[in-house]
Amino acid sequence: MESGQLKRTVGARDAFFVIVGNIIGIGIFIIPPVVAGAAGEPLLFLGLWLFGGLIAFAGAMSSAELGILMPQAGGDYVFLRKTYGVSWGFLYGYLSFIFSYTGSIATMAVAVAFFQGATLFGPGMHAVAASFTVFGYLYELRVDHLAACALILAITAVNHAGIGKSILLQRIATALPLLFLVGAGGVILFQTITGAAGAQLAANLQYDSGLSVSWFACAAALVPIFFAFTGWNVTLYLAEDIKEPERNIPLSMIASLGFVTLVYMLFCLTLLATIPFETLMSEFPKDVSALAVQALLGASAGPIMAAVIALFIISSLNTTILAGSRLYLAMARDGIFFAGAGKIGPRTGAPYVSLWLQGLWACALILIFREFDRILAVTTVIMLFLSAVTISSVFVLRRRLGAEHGVLQMKNRLLSRALGYPYLPAFYVLSIVIILAGTILSDESGWIKALAAAAVTAAGFGVYFMWSRLRRPAA
Repeated sequence: MESGQLKRTVGARDAFFVIVGNIIGIGIFIIPPVVAGAAGEPLLFLGLWLFGGLIAFAGAMSSAELGILMPQAGGDYVFLRKTYGVSWGFLYGYLSFIFSYTGSIATMAVAVAFFQGATLFGPGMHAVAASFTVFGYLYELRVDHLAACALILAITAVNHAGIGKSILLQRIATALPLLFLVGAGGVILFQTITGAAGAQLAANLQYDSGLSVSWFACAAALVPIFFAFTGWNVTLYLAEDIKEPERNIPLSMIASLGFVTLVYMLFCLTLLATIPFETLMSEFPKDVSALAVQALLGASAGPIMAAVIALFIISSLNTTILAGSRLYLAMARDGIFFAGAGKIGPRTGAPYVSLWLQGLWACALILIFREFDRILAVTTVIMLFLSAVTISSVFVLRRRLGAEHGVLQMKNRLLSRALGYPYLPAFYVLSIVIILAGTILSDESGWIKALAAAAVTAAGFGVYFMWSRLRRPAA
């Protein structure tokens, strides 16, 4: 069987591009209307995005310590397995494969095909490719569903060719749209200073919806914001690919999260300077970025913005596919996933079986759910739960290992250990608990999401019990 260790070829600069490209995906472009509708006020709208950045920073600074202590492929799976046991590691891997990672891949692919695909290639992307009735239910498969599957398989093929090809794609798909986005931000700042956009921004900042805002609604709005910021931990999954992980993991996290938060706030200000807040408010995800860019650069800029967003999402898809394959590789090494997933190509150095299993299941999710908001509803709740449990590992390992904690023995303790311990890790876990509570209590659909996530989680423990009976895990 082809197996072995991954090669450390990813430096700090590439790690920065990997994180930035993984974070900036479809979320920032389609969910601001959802957040605006929940906030009801422009300043609270901006505050929620800033708060989301602070939560992500707290999680990153807490989990960096775990990545340095255990610099192996697999990320959160490795941390949970070593902290809480094989069953929790299996649960994380199981949920990641069934919903979390593959669900994120499916969500991004469907969203870019639905929104940007129609802008770039016309309304034919929404045409029905096939339809039939199953048990009285009309099942329709559109062209954008097929395009989303094709996109996933194409990026999987790039990753199959080796991490060098994946990193090259990452640089191109991240740098080009970032230049455009920052440039557009510069234009809006200039127009604001000169007065062209300042009037709209001032009107929006004074907007009063007259609605009473509940913390339940704000907590629920933080769920899609969490999804928009998710991906800051991608380098933990690539820890076995990264040079000098004790230095490059925390540095890349700090630099990338600071940069992404700045870009997000600039983008939200651009929306407020070009679109009336009442128009921005919506209960459903929609692409408002084209409206903002058209207000800045004219109607012909719509396709340009669509291409920019598509590149961002391709970048995010690439890193999610790259990281997820390392997770299943780690599980296969421990004997709690299909043994073939542990194979590494001798020429490319890629875990090709893991890559294709992940890609095919993501396509299956698209064919089952079809709409990205359905996939996102359960996926994000599961991601929140798993993330809180993972960060709690910092407290457990500190207490269990005491003075023998490996990170505490390092010379550069400020860089390598969890900053602000125990306050930042506690802030992160508490924030996630509040977000989950607000999501569940905000409306009836919250309970449905929670019950669905709980059912999938309980099934995970059941699958582990059966798996452990059928296969004896490796030591």
